[in-house]
Amino acid sequence: HLNLSDNKIDTLPAQMRRLTSLQVLILNNNPLIHAQLRQLSSMHSLETLHLSNTKRTLNNVPTILELLPNLSDLDLSANDLPAVPDVVYKLKGLKRLNLNDNQISELTGQSDSWPQLEILQICRNKLRNLPQQLMRCTKLRRLYLNSNQISLYGLPRGIFNLEKLEVFSAADNNLETIPDALCRLGSLKVLNLNKNKLLTLPEAIHFLQLKELDVSDNPDFVMPPKPKECQKGSGPAFYNIDFSLANQLKLAGQVAPEQPTAPTDIQQKRAARIRRLNKPEQRNSPGSGGSSETVLRGMRETAKRKHALDSNMSNNGHYNDNEEIAGRRWDEQIERPQLNYSEFFDEAIGHIAGITCWEIENFLPKQLERQLNGTFYTGDCYIILHTTVELSGNLDWNIFFWIGQDATLDKQACAAMHAVNLRNMLGASCRTQREEQGDESDEFLVLFNHHLRVIDGARTETGFWVVRDVEHPTRFYRTSGTQKLHVELVPTQATSLDPRYVFFLDVGPRLFIWNGKKCNSMTKAKTRLFVEKLNKSERKGLSELIQINQGEETDKFWRELGGKPQNFQVVNHVADDFVPSRSILYKVDLGQEFIELPQVELEPGGLIKKELLHTRNIYILDCHTELFVWIGKKSARLVRMAATRLACELLSMIQRLPHAVITKTLEGAETQVFKSKFDAWDDVLAVDFTRTAENVSKKGADMKKILQENEMKTNLTALFKNRPPWQTREAAQEALEDWNIFLLQPFSMFVYENKKFVKLPDDERGQFYSHDSYLFVARYLLPSEDESMDNSELEDEIKDSDTERIVYFWQGRNANNTAWLSFNFTFKQELIDVLGDFEIIQLIQQQENQRFMAHFNRKFIIHNGKRRTAAQRIQMPIQRLTQTQMYHIRWCYSTIMTRCIQIEATSANLCSEFCYIVTVPLDSGDIIGIVYVWIGNSVHPDDALLAQEIANEMYNDSYTIQVINEGNEPENFFWVGLGDRLAYDLTADYMRYMRLFKCSNDNGFFVVTEKYADFCQDDLLDDDCMLLDTGTYVFLWKGPTASIIEVKFAAKSAELYIQHLRTREPDRPRKLRLTVKNSEPVEFRKCFHAWSKHKNPPRELEKQNAFSISQQEQQKQAPKKSHPTNIFV
Repeated sequence: HLNLSDNKIDTLPAQMRRLTSLQVLILNNNPLIHAQLRQLSSMHSLETLHLSNTKRTLNNVPTILELLPNLSDLDLSANDLPAVPDVVYKLKGLKRLNLNDNQISELTGQSDSWPQLEILQICRNKLRNLPQQLMRCTKLRRLYLNSNQISLYGLPRGIFNLEKLEVFSAADNNLETIPDALCRLGSLKVLNLNKNKLLTLPEAIHFLQLKELDVSDNPDFVMPPKPKECQKGSGPAFYNIDFSLANQLKLAGQVAPEQPTAPTDIQQKRAARIRRLNKPEQRNSPGSGGSSETVLRGMRETAKRKHALDSNMSNNGHYNDNEEIAGRRWDEQIERPQLNYSEFFDEAIGHIAGITCWEIENFLPKQLERQLNGTFYTGDCYIILHTTVELSGNLDWNIFFWIGQDATLDKQACAAMHAVNLRNMLGASCRTQREEQGDESDEFLVLFNHHLRVIDGARTETGFWVVRDVEHPTRFYRTSGTQKLHVELVPTQATSLDPRYVFFLDVGPRLFIWNGKKCNSMTKAKTRLFVEKLNKSERKGLSELIQINQGEETDKFWRELGGKPQNFQVVNHVADDFVPSRSILYKVDLGQEFIELPQVELEPGGLIKKELLHTRNIYILDCHTELFVWIGKKSARLVRMAATRLACELLSMIQRLPHAVITKTLEGAETQVFKSKFDAWDDVLAVDFTRTAENVSKKGADMKKILQENEMKTNLTALFKNRPPWQTREAAQEALEDWNIFLLQPFSMFVYENKKFVKLPDDERGQFYSHDSYLFVARYLLPSEDESMDNSELEDEIKDSDTERIVYFWQGRNANNTAWLSFNFTFKQELIDVLGDFEIIQLIQQQENQRFMAHFNRKFIIHNGKRRTAAQRIQMPIQRLTQTQMYHIRWCYSTIMTRCIQIEATSANLCSEFCYIVTVPLDSGDIIGIVYVWIGNSVHPDDALLAQEIANEMYNDSYTIQVINEGNEPENFFWVGLGDRLAYDLTADYMRYMRLFKCSNDNGFFVVTEKYADFCQDDLLDDDCMLLDTGTYVFLWKGPTASIIEVKFAAKSAELYIQHLRTREPDRPRKLRLTVKNSEPVEFRKCFHAWSKHKNPPRELEKQNAFSISQQEQQKQAPKKSHPTNIFV
């Protein structure tokens, strides 16, 4: 490895020729203007060569690169190359090619000369299209085309040949959509299409299992609707719930809005353009009747026939204008059936000249490798396609099906049937020709140069059922582990037993489980479940399960183990520090000249997951004592035969124990032992324990059938209701007076301090601290039945029967539950002794009710931290501030719910529609600090006046209070005190649209409920999902412990809500965004008053009914005290 990058090297020394073993050479960012790099000719081991920003041109790119057989990584980026150098096309072993930041305008037809290419980077160039030949690089995994000039027609149709493509990045191009072929790439995980001209995408995009889809910065983009089979949420995965807007509106008792019947011209043109772009391949395909090419071809044929007729008539000396031209032949008028042949034949078949063969296996055609063309078996049948290119450039096809003399009847019939299917798929006009073994036509034999090789026997199996006796070889396994069960093959003999482990012996019709005396009980239980699952899935429950404890062995058990040795005792023979061997997964790959066996790269932690197995491949799992050969359903037959041979070589290559074996397993029929080697591969059967035996007897136990017949219950009505109207200022003022008119006297106020409740002074009324708990005792006059009587006249005659007492317990957001528990178990009884009966209402910070808030006349202040105790106030009467403090005044739904809450002191939190109180500390002098009352430009006059009154109540004469309007802030104190002058919001439109919905399964079924308009951050529950509408976005907030079903249904509900808003508020479309706890964006956070860090979920507060013991029982149980505490008097 030699890295000489980021230097000023203009030439390389000749001595570098001696580096014959060098594998990596990096020369990036060097002015190698005149260097020809002839030294590379002797570096035959070189694998990586980076020449980024080295002044390379078409003339000084070293031509000797083709002499480097091992070169697999080449970087020529940032060199202003106008084209790809010719020598690069000659590098057959390239796996990674970087051509970024050049001036390349096209790739030539030699692009198919990189058969091993896996990563191609050609960003920031001038490409307009990709050549069709590049689509033959079938091993390509990542393709980066960012910042080019590629349009829809610049992507070739053959892109579906890139079956291994995982990343397709074409950002900053001219794409209006993508071809349907790109959506057929099952391996595609990342699709980046931002900064294009996207209008829509093909509907097939919904079938891709994408991990990342980026279509941002496409202002006219419209996501295509999901296909019908996806509209219900993929069937049983969503319990067959119909999430369509029409159905949910019907369930909510509303009428679905009618679609506009007469769209505008712009809408019609846009819809037509989207429809055309959705099917670009059909427009360009030769068989499309509506394409321009087909119309032109038909016009040419008509003109030719008419010209021939004119010539003939002129030779005969007469001409008839009314004579009709002959129509199409009868066979041309036959309409072929519109069937889908993609399950049988690849859509790329028939587009390249040559011979393609299929063999019939299990009623279906399976394409042969090109090397096996012309090699037939007497017990098989084959379909042969011969594709040629005419001089006019059109394709012509000949189709044959060959019948072996020993072929079964099903193979013969399927060969004839699928040959016709192939002809219909291609749209060929030829007939299918039957060729029997020994009676082949010359036209057929010439395809193979009259050298047809016929071998006795059959390669494929018949599709008919063949009854075979299943053989189960004897296997003896040792199990260990408690979290994850580890199953290891051991010799089938008595000496393998160890009292600290559990063993199970598989002899086919019987399954023995042997439990050692010292084995772990968890391992014992898991082994039992494992063997039961093995018996059910692999033996159909027909094997006998026998469980044996150590010392209770039967003669039958010893006989299956080969007999019990004389004087045998089970002893500890496994090492105390035994650690299960790590399994290794290999992939069997077919190279150009040999079979490759690369090791599969695992995720961090070395966990082997089921997702690593691909149906087109074959894998070998090495578990040291057992080798598993996993065969995918769509794997090549040649690779299947080579995999068994490779497994045998791998078994003998490493020194192993004599009992090591090789086991074959097919996709979909894996054994339980094989599944146990993978992480989280557990085929759990869904069981509904809520159903009674009577219900099961009536409807059966098949959950899939039940889900198809019965639709699960949901309630999404809240999504379709209008936003609750906010209370006007006049109505709120009347309500505030109504709440206070029956309050007989200012209520008593207490704070929990030093394990007791201390009475608050009157000057602290309405001031709370987030780390404290408070108690308020209020006495209300019950409404009189005689409305003519004035309450003020009856103050002297008020009786206890005419009043009610309510105790409000207010708990700060960061306060613990100690005060609440102390109140319930100790001080509550003292209050009962003093006040008699009363009602307790527990209130959490920012979740107060209107009645309680009305008693503070909109002056409700919440400070961060804890209130200073009386001792601290005596010791330090005046406490100087150490940092700037900032308070935000805001209300939701009603002005009664106005709060002034301390927030983070930064200018980014300002908004022109609110008032803020900013306190900047001073270091010395009699004045402790300066208090700024900041009034936004869009603030209501009543709120501005309220902010000044709150500031006067919060601070005494030790502070200087200044009222400043937005735009008139003093630079020296205000902006300096807030750290810096940052950008802030000038409007708060979200206040006029925001709504919060809770998505939960608390009631036993999925329900969406709307939270109270005055919601807060603590309404975001960890075990639920929330929907927040800000007027611009609809956020789906996922709680960390929310179930998968809740997340799925919440996502569907969000889509449904946005779809409903398109008809109700068409001028304000919403976009769906996902967010999770602790990663909320600023657009989400600003909808919550005084957003701060999430608190850890505390233990659920005890509800009032937890203390529903009658007062008489409480009095009996509580110890009697001689004197009640005087703090409540």
